[in-house]
Amino acid sequence: MGVTVGVNIKNRKRNIGVFFNCSEERFQKSFCHSLSTAARKKDYNLIFFMTFEVIDDESDFNRMNEKMIKFAPIEYLDAIIIAYDTFDRESIRQKLEDEIRKRASCPVISFREKYKDFYSITSNANDAISNMVNHLADYHHCNNIAFMAGYKYHYDSNERLEIYKKAMRIRELPIYDNYIFYGDMWRFKGEEAFRYFFSDPEHIPDAVICANDHMARALCNAAIEHGLDIPSDLIVTGVDDIAEAVEYHPTLTTVSVDIENMTMRTIELADKLIHKQYIKSVNIVPAKIMYRESCGCNGEEVVVPYQQQLNQYYERMSHLLGQPHNQTMFQIGLDGCDTLEELLGTIQKNIDVVMKHKAFFIFLSGRDNENGGRDFKEDITDEVEQIFGYRDGERLPEYTRKIRTDTSQLLDEFENDKPRTVYFSLLHDSTNCLGFVVSEFASLNDTVDQYYFDYLLKISLALNKHYMAAELKYLLEQSKQKSLTDFMTKLSNRRGFDQFVSQNIKEWIKAAEEIAFMTLDIDGLKKINDELGHEAGDLAISAAAKIIRKRCPDNGLCARIGGDEFLMIFPVKKTSPDEIASKIEAGMKKRNISGAFPFKLSVSIGWYKTIMEKGTRIEDCLAESDQKMYEIKKIHHGDEF
Repeated sequence: MGVTVGVNIKNRKRNIGVFFNCSEERFQKSFCHSLSTAARKKDYNLIFFMTFEVIDDESDFNRMNEKMIKFAPIEYLDAIIIAYDTFDRESIRQKLEDEIRKRASCPVISFREKYKDFYSITSNANDAISNMVNHLADYHHCNNIAFMAGYKYHYDSNERLEIYKKAMRIRELPIYDNYIFYGDMWRFKGEEAFRYFFSDPEHIPDAVICANDHMARALCNAAIEHGLDIPSDLIVTGVDDIAEAVEYHPTLTTVSVDIENMTMRTIELADKLIHKQYIKSVNIVPAKIMYRESCGCNGEEVVVPYQQQLNQYYERMSHLLGQPHNQTMFQIGLDGCDTLEELLGTIQKNIDVVMKHKAFFIFLSGRDNENGGRDFKEDITDEVEQIFGYRDGERLPEYTRKIRTDTSQLLDEFENDKPRTVYFSLLHDSTNCLGFVVSEFASLNDTVDQYYFDYLLKISLALNKHYMAAELKYLLEQSKQKSLTDFMTKLSNRRGFDQFVSQNIKEWIKAAEEIAFMTLDIDGLKKINDELGHEAGDLAISAAAKIIRKRCPDNGLCARIGGDEFLMIFPVKKTSPDEIASKIEAGMKKRNISGAFPFKLSVSIGWYKTIMEKGTRIEDCLAESDQKMYEIKKIHHGDEF
C-alpha cells in the first residue's frame, strides 16, 4: 500500500502500529520482544493494538474485538504491521482490511502471511511440507502419509494442506478417505484425530504430518495412550518448533522459523518504506526442518540440556501456578469495593499481579448520566476520560482529563526521548465498549497474554458493575423517595412523615426537645371541587402546599396525608407554631387579594406542643393537634368563596 506519512510533526518519533490477536504464549512473547527490540534500534515507537479473539466463537463478546480496529488511530500511524495469521475469524480479517484500505496513508506490512497486495514478510515454512513428505518417503520408507489440518478457514493450514496434496501426487502416493482430518490448531482434537486416522483398518497411516506443533503433540499423546510407540508404530511431525517440541519425549520433528530474523526484516522494511526508499523485492526468511525423535531421527540440534529443560519448565509452571490464586484474590478485592476510588485503589495495589508495569492508564468511554451511572456506547467515543494513571512505581495525581480519540492526540500522549513499546487493549462487555487501557511493561520480555486478558476482563467487569450498581442505587433511592413523596404536591406523604419521625425521635428524647405537631386542613375543598371542578380543587391543594412548604422550618417536615389535610412537625426552639401559622395565613391572604385563584384559599390550623420523653406517643400528639384544628375548622366552616 501507500508510502506517505500520516502526519508530519517536526522532530517527533515515528509510530509503528501493530495489530495482533492474543496467540500461543511463547510465540507471542518471542514476536513482541524481538519486534520491540528491532524497533528500538531504529528509534521507533511500537504501538500494539491487541485483541483477544477465541477460535470458533461467534458470541457477541468475541465480536466486540472488531471495535479495536475502528478505534485505532490508523490515520496517524507511520507504518502498520499486521500479524494476519493470528486472526482466525473471517469477519475480523475483513474488517481489518476494510478499515486500513479506507483510512491508512502509510505502508502496511503483513507478517508471516502473504495477504493480497500488502507488503509482506513470510517464511517458506509452508513449502517445507513438501520436503517433509519427501523425507518421510525417502528416509523412513513411508507410503501411507496422512495430514492433520487446522480448521477449514485457517490460511496457513489450508496452504500446507494443498502443498501436502501436491507432494503426494508428485510422488504418486495415495490419499485415502481417512487421511485428511480437520483439527483446531490447538491441543483439543488429538483423540478425535487418532480415531479418525485409524478408522479404516486397511489404510492405517505410517506417518501423520500436522499443520502445527500443538496438534502434533496432541496426536502423539493420544497415540501413546492407545499403546502405540512413536515413531516405531506411527511417525508424527509438526510445524513451528514451539518450546514443547523439545521439552517432552519424543522430541518433535518440525519446521522451524527464525522469528527474530523475521521481525528484524519487518522493521527494516517498514523503515525503508517510511523513508520512501526503493524496494527491490521482499525476501522470504528460510525455514528449516528439525529432524528429531518423532520421525526416528536424532539430529544434534535437537539436544536440549536436561537442566535447561527443567529450568524452563520450572519458570513457566511457577508463573502459571501463581496466576489462579493471584487473580482470585484480585477479584475478591474488586468485589469488595463500594466506590470508584476504592476500585481504583485495588487496581493500584494489584498493578503488578500479572506483569510488572512501567506505566498503566485507564480511559473511560461514554459519559456520566444523571442517574449516577455512565452511558457507554457500542464504539469507543471520540472523547474519552482518563480515570487512572500509573508510572514508574507511583500512581499519578488523582485527576480526570479528557482526550480526543479521533485526532493524533492519542499518539502524542506517548512522546518521549526514548522509543517506547505500548499496548492498547479494549475494556468491553458483549454490547458496549467501556473504554481501554494503555500498558507499558518494565521488561520487553513481557507482553499482553491470556492471563493479562483475564486481568483486564476483571477490571472491565468491575467498572461495569460499579456504574450499574451506582445507577441502580440511584434509581432505588429515587423509587424509595417516590414512595415517601406525595405525587401532586411533592411534599412527603404519611410514610415519609413517619420515617422522618422515626429517624429523629431518639435524638429529640435524648435532648428533651420541645416539638410542635401541627395539623392543617384546606377550608371548603369539597365545595371548590363541586362548583369549580377538580382541576380547581387540585390547584387549591398545590397552592396550599407551596405556601406551607415555604413556611416549614429547615429542621422540620411538612407532609400531605390526605385529600385536603397536611401535617407539619418541627422543634420550637427557634420558631413558634403561632409564628408559622400566622405566616401561612398571611401568605394565603396575599394570594387571595392578588386574585390568583377563582376561589378563596384558606386553611384551618391546629397544633400541639410537647417535650419529647420516652413515654410520648406520636399518635396522641397528632390526635391533640387534630382536635385543635377541628376547633378552628368550626369557626371557618361558614366562610364563603
